[in-house]
Amino acid sequence: MTSLRSKLNAPLARRAARVAGVVGILLAVVLVRVLVGAHGELRQGDALRAAGDVDAALVHYRRAAKWYAPGNPWSAAALDALRELAREAEDARRLQRALAAWRAVRGAILSTRSTYTPHADRLAEADERIAALMAAEPPPPIDAHKSEEERRAEHLALLRDVPRPHPGWALLALLGFAAWVGAAFLFAARAIDAEDRFVPTAARRFGALFAVGVAAFVVGLGLA
Repeated sequence: MTSLRSKLNAPLARRAARVAGVVGILLAVVLVRVLVGAHGELRQGDALRAAGDVDAALVHYRRAAKWYAPGNPWSAAALDALRELAREAEDARRLQRALAAWRAVRGAILSTRSTYTPHADRLAEADERIAALMAAEPPPPIDAHKSEEERRAEHLALLRDVPRPHPGWALLALLGFAAWVGAAFLFAARAIDAEDRFVPTAARRFGALFAVGVAAFVVGLGLA
């Protein structure tokens, strides 16, 4: 009995290892793409900054910062560079460039948030500086009676009023992800027999679950 059970479990273990290996490879490919993208954009930003083309450098630094992954040093370095350019522009009284740099910091961070917001301290600083710089500009007639501090407070309140991901759609995306990953594992484990032939009923069942899971993940992610 033990020998028979071992023989039955061996193909399952091999398939599980195969699925785990494929998932690991896919995750590694995504991570490498993120790191390479961030590093490449950061280098272009540095080159343009050294050549004196600061406005073009801002574009590449923002792109580098958007290639976010936990622990990615080049994404964080791009945010540092944007902050330095913003501070330099403020000191030189080039307020439009300073605004562009702080907005690049803010936009890059918000574009990478999911269930949490990375670099929350950097985002708070960017919001503060954007609000202050916008309040320092000549106000439109409708705000002419307001003090600079009042305008700054209003701008800051609007900047901080960022809609959060909808929990229902986010949950759908997570469930969809779990469904299609589980379906892929079950397909490999149960829809292919020991002779590597398809088991039609199981293949249809787990293939359908895979398709539904992917669809739920895409819809949930898009609407969250």
